[in-house]
Amino acid sequence: MCKSDFAIEPEDFAFYEKMGVQAPKMCPMCRRQRRLAFRNERTFYKRNCDKCGKPGISMYSPNKELTVYCHDCWFADDWDGIDYAQDYDPNRPFMEQLEELWRVVPKVNFVHINSINCEYINIAADNKDCYMVVESSNNENLMYSYWAQICKDSVDISFSHGCSWMYECDDMYTCNKTLYSAGCSECRDSYFLSNCKNCVDCIGCVNMRNAQYCVFNGQLSKEAYEKFLVNARLDTNYGVETLRKQFEDFKLTQPHKFAKITNAEDCTGNYIRRAKNCKQCFDCYEAEDNKYSVHVWREAKDCMDVDTAGRTVEKMYNTLNSAINVSNCICTILCWGGAFMSYCQYCTDGQNLFGCVGLRKKNYCILNKQYSPEEYEVLKNKIITELKASRSYGEFFPASMSAFGYNETPAQEQFPLTKEQVLAQGYQWEDTSRGTYGQENGKDIFACQKCQKNYRFTPREASFYAELKIPVPLLCPDCRHERRIKARGPNKLWHRQCMKNSPAGECTNKFETSYAPDRHEIIYCESCYNTEVA
Repeated sequence: MCKSDFAIEPEDFAFYEKMGVQAPKMCPMCRRQRRLAFRNERTFYKRNCDKCGKPGISMYSPNKELTVYCHDCWFADDWDGIDYAQDYDPNRPFMEQLEELWRVVPKVNFVHINSINCEYINIAADNKDCYMVVESSNNENLMYSYWAQICKDSVDISFSHGCSWMYECDDMYTCNKTLYSAGCSECRDSYFLSNCKNCVDCIGCVNMRNAQYCVFNGQLSKEAYEKFLVNARLDTNYGVETLRKQFEDFKLTQPHKFAKITNAEDCTGNYIRRAKNCKQCFDCYEAEDNKYSVHVWREAKDCMDVDTAGRTVEKMYNTLNSAINVSNCICTILCWGGAFMSYCQYCTDGQNLFGCVGLRKKNYCILNKQYSPEEYEVLKNKIITELKASRSYGEFFPASMSAFGYNETPAQEQFPLTKEQVLAQGYQWEDTSRGTYGQENGKDIFACQKCQKNYRFTPREASFYAELKIPVPLLCPDCRHERRIKARGPNKLWHRQCMKNSPAGECTNKFETSYAPDRHEIIYCESCYNTEVA
C-alpha cells in the first residue's frame, strides 16, 4: 500500500461516485506503477505455441506455467473462453477466484489486429511490413519503434505521427529524413534538431523556425553548410557520437518551454496537443476531461487513472490499454471494444462482463460463466458488496496476479527498483535470460556497447542504413529505446518558477513541469518562451 500522503480533490470524489467505485488507497503515481506492472510491451522470448506446437516468440517467458497460444491459434474459432467458466463461491475471496481463472485461460503470445506481413509486433493495430513495433498503428515498413502513428520507412522512432525515412527520433510530426531529433514538426533532411519547426538542411539546431542551412542556430551559406556536413562524417560512429555530445551541450544553453503543450485548454502534464481539461496527463491528444493518465488520445473522454485509452473511449477508470469504442469500464486490461466491463482481461467486443478473461463477443458473464441479464445483475452486485466490504472496489488487480516480472514491464522504466525492492512490494522478478552474449562476428551480429547483448541486422534494416548513410549502431534496439524514453523525461510533475531574467527583472510565473529541479536545462514559462522563440 502507498505510504505517501496524498489529497483527493472534490472533483475526484465526484468521478468515483459516478463510476460507483470507492476512493483509492494509493496515490496516483503508485496506482500507475501497479497498472504498468501488468503490461509487458517489448520483452520477448522464444516459446512454442501450446496449441499447434509451432516454435515462435512470446511476451511470456518459457518458465511461466501458463497456456500460451500463437496469434492465429488464439484468435481461431475452435476454442472458447466460456469453456473455462467457474461458479462464484461466496465463501472465498473474489480476487482469489479470478486469479485461478486467469491462470488457466489461454494467453495470446502477442496482442495485435489487422497485421499484414509483420513480425514481433505487440499491442498494435493496422500495420503492414513492420518488425519489432509496439503500441503503434497504421504504419508501414517500420522497425524497432514505439507509439508511432501513420509513419513509414523508419527505424527507431517513438511518439511520432505522419513521418517517413526517420531514424532515432522522438515526438516528431510530419517530418521526412530527419535523424537523431526530438520535438519537431515539418522538418526534413536534417540531423540533431530539438523543438524546431519547418526547418530544412539544418544540423544541431534548437528552437529554430523556418530555417535552412543552419548549424547550431547559426546561419551558413549552402556551400559552407555542405562542407560542414561532409566534415562532420555522420556516416561514421565517431562523427555521430562527437556531434551528439556537442548537441547535448548546446541544448543546455538554449531555453526550453516548461512543457510540450500546444492547442490545449486548461491542461497540465506534458506532450499534450489539441486537448481540453486534461490534468496530470502525458502523451495526450484529441482528448477531453481526463486525469492522472498516460497515452489518452483520439477522443478519449471522461477517464481517470488510465494508461493507453483511445479511438473513442469514455468513462474509464483504472484501466490498462483500452481501445476502439470502449466505455464504462473499471479495472480492465487489454479490452478492445465493448462496454460495462469490470475486472476483465483480454476481452473483446463484449458487454456486461465482470471478472472475465479471454472472452470474445460475450455478454452477461461472471468468471466466464454465462448468466441471464437478471441473474448477472444480482450476482454482480453481490460481488461488488463483497469488494466494498474490504474497501477494494476500484482498486487494481493485486500485484501477485501479474503474469510478468516487474523488470519485464514499463513499470521498471518509470519506477526503477532493485530486485529486492520489487519482491518486498509483492511484485515478481524475472530471471530468465534473453538473447546471447559474446557471439559478435562484425558482419551481421554485434555486441551492444552498453549491455553487451548480441543484436543482429535484418537485410531490410541494413538496406535502410545504407540508404541514409547511417553507421552501424553501437547499441542494441533495447538500449536505443531506453535512451529515447529517458530523454523524454519522467511522467511526473514538479512545481517550478520561470528562469527568464531580463533588464525588466526576473519572471515570477510558476508552473508544473516534468523538468526536475536538479536538471540543468533553462526552463521558461510559455509567455517568455513564445516571446523569445516563437
